[in-house]
Amino acid sequence: MRLTVKRLVPACLVAAASIAGLQFPAAATAGQALPAQAVVRTTTAQAAAPHAARNEARAARVPTVVLTFDDGTADHLAVARALTRRGLKGTFYVSSARLGGRGFLSVAELRAIAKEGHEIGGHTLHHPHLTELPNLAQQTEICDDRRALLKMGFAARSFAFPFGDDDETSKQLAMQCGYTTARDINGIYRPDSCHSCPITETMPPADLASVRATSQTGLPRTASTLREFVTRAQQKGDRGMVIFVFHEIKNDPRDKYATSPREFTAFIDWVARQRKAKTIEVKTLGDIVGGRVWPVPDAM
Repeated sequence: MRLTVKRLVPACLVAAASIAGLQFPAAATAGQALPAQAVVRTTTAQAAAPHAARNEARAARVPTVVLTFDDGTADHLAVARALTRRGLKGTFYVSSARLGGRGFLSVAELRAIAKEGHEIGGHTLHHPHLTELPNLAQQTEICDDRRALLKMGFAARSFAFPFGDDDETSKQLAMQCGYTTARDINGIYRPDSCHSCPITETMPPADLASVRATSQTGLPRTASTLREFVTRAQQKGDRGMVIFVFHEIKNDPRDKYATSPREFTAFIDWVARQRKAKTIEVKTLGDIVGGRVWPVPDAM
């Protein structure tokens, strides 16, 4: 069954989704209705997730740093090992169809990353601009990617939108496919813009289908710039999440998304010291939000 069955969503399920932070647009707006079987499974899954996050929030007395890495590029194996040596854990979002390709991690390398305790999340099959695709193509990219990761043995609970490109349909699909969170690439305060934005994401996230993160695009990708996102929360006594989005860690000033190894190493060294001093916590997004690892619904 695909997104073609027009069926009303029971009010109780909509309420459960609202509690979980999900947003289900009306069928008339989205142009498609929710498969009833998928709604039942996903609302049950995501409704349970915020309870773990609320427990984390009550226990937290300092900001929580979340280190996320997009695209599954080959350098991320060394990144994961660098984190492990410092007692840190990260979330690595990968596109399963690109694994083993030139410049990307192999499945064996991704398993090595997971074995060290890092989280593996989904990032679609081929990393497209989701909002440029028809609904069925979006569903294939999101759901089949998660299905492939689960088949490989990865507990894929977290999702990240490629390019931060999402709309109500893609957010809805991410939740229907069984993810407990879907991470965006912005929404947190920046010194040069978004002055009205919060300095951290809340625990649990205000919207599980659109988790806010720090945007570094256009800013100097230095350890000092990265630290300021954390110290700003520390100074304000904010106990939310400071979620970082990294791409390749390499020396390439032409790549506006890359962070140099020198600056990245300086930053994670500082993060490790802060964690040891108990002035921050460092966790994966999946560990914070919690929730069991659900299969992709048959209807998807």
